[in-house]
Amino acid sequence: MVVCTNREGLYEALESIQDRLSLCEKALAEYLETKRLAFPRFYFVSSADLLDILSIGNEPEKAIKHLSKLFDSLAKLKLDEEKPKTALGMQAKDGENVAFPSPCDLSGQVEVWLQRVLNTQINTVLYWLAEAVQAYEEKSREQWIMEFPGQVKQNNTIQL
Repeated sequence: MVVCTNREGLYEALESIQDRLSLCEKALAEYLETKRLAFPRFYFVSSADLLDILSIGNEPEKAIKHLSKLFDSLAKLKLDEEKPKTALGMQAKDGENVAFPSPCDLSGQVEVWLQRVLNTQINTVLYWLAEAVQAYEEKSREQWIMEFPGQVKQNNTIQL
């Protein structure tokens, strides 16, 4: 054992390897920071999870497993069977499904399509809120409650 650690130049070689590793770690940290700046919700995931998301980001059906780490209560997206890079709706952790008013494109860089998902979520809640407010006077309370997403019903702007 002592013979192995006393080899000529071993310490210098290990120092060189350590310096190159530190350089790689710094470059990786800078790269991940640029991705986090592009999509701030990446700050909520570990570097290991972010690397996984970035490596499978052009395959939304695989990246969906990380959605719950990026979006509160979002379990998965309902993908179009004919167009796999298109989302038609979202599903909460409790199983509630909410259809998007218009399809969401999941193509391109992962941070770009995740931003589209976020914008689509916002537009979807606004859409269903407007629909719920309009339908509130026309339908019975029981029917109205069963037809609209939970977040719409919990919104304080609707007086029950």
